[in-house]
Amino acid sequence: MTSGYLFFSGGACALLLLAATKVSVHHRQLAAGRWLILVLLGVICYLLLPTLPPFSGLGGLLLHLPIILVPAAFWLFTHLLCREEEPFPPWGWLPIGLSIVFSLAANHAPIPLGNKTEAAFFNLSQFTRLGLIGLGMFTLLGQFHSDLVEERRRLRAILLIAVGTYMLIVIGAESLFAYRPVPDGVPTLHALLASLLSLAACLWLLALSPSAIGESLSQPLAEVPLIEEVLPPPPLPSLDEPQQAQLLKLQEHMENGGYRYTGLTIRELADQLGTREHLLRTLINRHLGYRNFNEYLNHFRIDEASARLADPGQAHLPVLSIALDIGYRSLSPFNAAFKRRHNQTPTEYRRDKLPA
Repeated sequence: MTSGYLFFSGGACALLLLAATKVSVHHRQLAAGRWLILVLLGVICYLLLPTLPPFSGLGGLLLHLPIILVPAAFWLFTHLLCREEEPFPPWGWLPIGLSIVFSLAANHAPIPLGNKTEAAFFNLSQFTRLGLIGLGMFTLLGQFHSDLVEERRRLRAILLIAVGTYMLIVIGAESLFAYRPVPDGVPTLHALLASLLSLAACLWLLALSPSAIGESLSQPLAEVPLIEEVLPPPPLPSLDEPQQAQLLKLQEHMENGGYRYTGLTIRELADQLGTREHLLRTLINRHLGYRNFNEYLNHFRIDEASARLADPGQAHLPVLSIALDIGYRSLSPFNAAFKRRHNQTPTEYRRDKLPA
């Protein structure tokens, strides 16, 4: 291993360890924080692996396991970061399980495998790992414009551009050079790239935006210390006169049915109110307490739907008609939002409110 690789990979590992320590100190109680720590530790192991003597048996498995889990941990972290109101999809554990099984079979099979079988498992593991990273990047992209937390929007963009792209390049290079010699300079270039990304991440987390992760991750109520339940909520930032006027205008617009526009975006709402998008984001997030624009719209839409489903005079209307009237494109997102509010489907709710 060249001295250039040792120098740059060592620097990257030190920086990543510093970032992992910060996340561990402040966010290890959150599931998202723990998945992020696993991602960082997996990258550290990946960079250290070429510098260490070959390990076999349990030692090799323990060293490879964090690396194997990186794509799955990346997707799980992005889901908790971006879809905090939605449970992780049960089907997601299937590709995660397949990725782990294929990777273990390719590198740590308990019985000797032929070259063709080993190559097949390797290719399958690379395919599933790429798929998991792609799902993580898709999650970062999904509902990006609906995110009202400015720090989280920046974090999503950084993860999408830097981390996701880096992982795709690494796995693509692994597949490309799996059966051919690695050109001179490629390992050093890889270590240099990892070092620069790690330096940028540490500068951002520790100096430029030290509260970014804390503001991006919402803490579940079950994990809030009980003593905090008796404390009053922190006071909201005071509004100046233009902001108060804008808030009043927003409330009047929504009470008059502004939320019923199908596919309404925050940019369109800002245009309707004659204000700037970033000012409206701040108003809804910091002064009304919503972290996602769709969550804000659902507050009004589900209120109206609940009233109409409980109205005997509208008992003849199909649930789909109500969903479309209040701004949903289809029944599926309406059902999901309604069930999050009432722990019942719209049909079950109507049946309880309007017994035969």
